[in-house]
Amino acid sequence: MKNIELLAPAGDKEALIAAIQNGANAIYLGGSMFNARAFAKNFDKEELLWAVQYAHLRNVRIFITVNTLYKDEEFEDLIEYLDYLFDIQVDALIIQDIGLFHIVRKRYPDFEIHMSTQASLMNKDAVAYFEEQGASRVVLARENTIEEIQDICSSTSLDIEVFVHGAMCVCYSGQCLMSSVIGNRSGNRGQCAQPCRLKYKFMKNNEILKEKSPYLLSPKDMMTIEHIGNLIEAGVHSFKIEGRMKRPEYVGSVVKAYRKAIDEYLHKQKSNFEDDIYQMKSMFNRDYTDGYIFHDQYIVQGDYSGNKGMIIGKVIGYKKKEKRVVIELSDTLKQGDSIVFENIDKGRPINKIFHNQKLVSNAIANNQVEIEFDYPVYQGNVRKVINIDVINNIQKTYSYENIKQPIYISFKGRIGDFATLKIQYKDECIIKKSHVLIEKAIKVSLDQERIEKQLSKLGNTVFYAKSIIVDIEPFSTMPIKEINEMRRQAIDELTQKLMSKKVHKEKNTYFPHIQCVNAASHEYHVFVSNLQQLEVLFEYDIPYIYYPYQKDALKAYQLCKNHQKEMILFIPRICKDDDIKEIKNSHVCQKVKKIVVNDFGSYHAFCDKTKILGTGINIYNSYSSSFMNEQHTLSLEIQVHQLQHMKINQNQCIYQIYGKTENMISEYCPISQYYFGFQNKNCQLCHNGKYALLDRMNVKYDLMMDEQCRMHLLNDKPIFIKKVKNIPVKGLLFHFTNEETHEIENILNHYLIKNIS
Repeated sequence: MKNIELLAPAGDKEALIAAIQNGANAIYLGGSMFNARAFAKNFDKEELLWAVQYAHLRNVRIFITVNTLYKDEEFEDLIEYLDYLFDIQVDALIIQDIGLFHIVRKRYPDFEIHMSTQASLMNKDAVAYFEEQGASRVVLARENTIEEIQDICSSTSLDIEVFVHGAMCVCYSGQCLMSSVIGNRSGNRGQCAQPCRLKYKFMKNNEILKEKSPYLLSPKDMMTIEHIGNLIEAGVHSFKIEGRMKRPEYVGSVVKAYRKAIDEYLHKQKSNFEDDIYQMKSMFNRDYTDGYIFHDQYIVQGDYSGNKGMIIGKVIGYKKKEKRVVIELSDTLKQGDSIVFENIDKGRPINKIFHNQKLVSNAIANNQVEIEFDYPVYQGNVRKVINIDVINNIQKTYSYENIKQPIYISFKGRIGDFATLKIQYKDECIIKKSHVLIEKAIKVSLDQERIEKQLSKLGNTVFYAKSIIVDIEPFSTMPIKEINEMRRQAIDELTQKLMSKKVHKEKNTYFPHIQCVNAASHEYHVFVSNLQQLEVLFEYDIPYIYYPYQKDALKAYQLCKNHQKEMILFIPRICKDDDIKEIKNSHVCQKVKKIVVNDFGSYHAFCDKTKILGTGINIYNSYSSSFMNEQHTLSLEIQVHQLQHMKINQNQCIYQIYGKTENMISEYCPISQYYFGFQNKNCQLCHNGKYALLDRMNVKYDLMMDEQCRMHLLNDKPIFIKKVKNIPVKGLLFHFTNEETHEIENILNHYLIKNIS
């Protein structure tokens, strides 16, 4: 069994301290630039150096997130930033961008790389690919089940990292374009506006159905603390807590709980998590789910998307004259707490509590209290969203030094010679000699016990004396202050050594020199979703026809063959190991020569086919493009003006000029959620009508469910670039999803001429 790492988030210095003092083995954090949480406080350069030194002194590792997609013009500053991270001895980089990955591997050969969950890694082939490429770790998708995780762990020597607690994205990470498309804030660029946390209305056949739960895309938070043993036995190395946007007390409470859970399991102790869960809920509560990892069917609650806190009472009236809400408590309430009135979703911090017409500092269950509040509220639950007692208790856990490293101390002295102090910590050895000679005692000699007492005074340092050996000649003496000074200097030197210890050394000046290769003319690539759409294409001269792997794919292949057309099999953006196995063994896969792959696992698995890389790979810059030698489709987030300045081999590049963006792809089904209140896989309701979600701006997003019951949420308006003459790529892509055949004809007629024959 590998060593278990508890990996905690830090959005600022206080959160980092809270995480480390409560038992985190490693911290992931972002600098002020280039990370996937652009709106967290993050760390500037001086704070990054402090973070590395603070952590390394306590035997904790620091991982820096550079896990977004980068524009060409950002790479110069990005490399300067990475040089700095290398120099200050950051332990590892968390990366999504495949171009950046290859640059880091060549420029910093011994810099540890962790492939981010943003890279959408979910199968054994994806892990094998990055093992071959030189990654040290893979962060799996939150959608992997415990069985899949165990299978992956057993197939690789790489460290496997898994999210165990915190917010869940409703969409596969790295595949969500919704924030980018509707708000110009890209999740792949660290700017997600979290549209999944907003209200949506549910539609069937263009009619709005009765509202049941308005937050149809907002998952609960994941909590796996009661399943820690299963994850350890599955072979997971790193247990990752989400929360770089959360307050330090949240980080401290969650780390404390999971540290206890891991240690108690490893020591075969019986665990009770009731108090730990209460504290975590007191810090932030969106309700908990076991997640996809443990097959929880109740992923979404739907009633509220923010911090729900915990119910502590109910409103029984409102006094207009005094502007006070009357509450009957079912739990305690204290000055410093904050509450929210559920019915109006408004609240306030508690400054004054009135009980029996008197001001009190706290109240208990069954008390009837009054709280000043300007908004009239007459009924509904009262929720405590900040618990001041829990916050104060958690703050105490990191207000002093908890981390104590064992050191071995030896002190030796002979009359007429200098005393020698030796401190050993792991492979570090510090030796100090006294500045004065040991003398023969005239009256009182310096005994062993007194020397041990002075050497053990390590104060608020991170060390404690595991053993102290004193070997001093009888009837000796020397100044106590000299022993204290030797100890202080030795500890200071050891501290500095640990804070500045080298974790990697190999750095060069490598940076790729790439050139643009111009394409002479355009070729058209067309993706269609069903056989009716496919029939339309036979009337046009289209060299590249993509058809998705689905039940009728073999029939589509035969139709293409009958019309002397080559069909290219389109592999889904989401491919688990079972999906890859099924596709490889299918008759249609054995017949086709070319495929479109949309994840690194499929890229690795289908080595016997000619491959075109799809948009799921997220090729966003010239450096990613230059490292992929096959034809590849550029990211849907690349604008035409950006494309015109990229240095790419245009003959290998494809750019989508038409298509409804698949804003999200998810294991979660809103249709099933609406009708059943949970995920009822294979319910087949999606075949009974056309479903959509309607947002607060009355924008409609069509829902398409595939044969694996995965949701595809389509944008309301398609990409539609009408003038393509100056688009500097060879391949132009049409991506048809739920369009009618006459719509497809109209669109193709804009660009192409039908074959008259």
